[in-house]
Amino acid sequence: MEKKLRIYTPKNSFEIDKRLLISLTLWSIPFLFNFAKSIFPTYEEDLNLLGVLFTIIAFLYFLYFITSNSFKCETTNGEFTGYLNIDSEKITCNHEVYTIYKIEKIAILSDYYRGKFNGNTRAWERKKSNGVKNYIEILKKDGEFKKYFFLQTKTENIGMFSDELRTFYRFGKLEEQNYKNIVN
Repeated sequence: MEKKLRIYTPKNSFEIDKRLLISLTLWSIPFLFNFAKSIFPTYEEDLNLLGVLFTIIAFLYFLYFITSNSFKCETTNGEFTGYLNIDSEKITCNHEVYTIYKIEKIAILSDYYRGKFNGNTRAWERKKSNGVKNYIEILKKDGEFKKYFFLQTKTENIGMFSDELRTFYRFGKLEEQNYKNIVN
């Protein structure tokens, strides 16, 4: 099996979770019924019953929303475009090849795995990582800087390339602490 990781290209658009939008809509309906009671006092009993019914529905949906956030991964807002492959003398990202002699420095962030619990999220966000916040930064000797995001899972992660990254560490292209974080 060839060792490679999928490259991810994020989109910059902001997207609201549809399940959160449904929850907010369900919670706003009882307030609308309460407002309607003041306009239509003859239908107060019916509107009270509908308000209570929608409050119960909103509460049950909110419970579902909160518990399901603990089991679902974050949404990935972007697309997978290619592969990251690291050899002992070159790094290939998509179809761009960076040889060890043309690279000035490399920095790698590899803390996120698909399905790993991410505890520092807001209450309404999904709690499991989508695994695509990892990146490799490559600074070439000519000053060109590239940053590539990649997907990590438990079995397919940057640790597969520990032998190849040792070469980059020995040549001074990869910082010692960065190398130790990847290997351990």
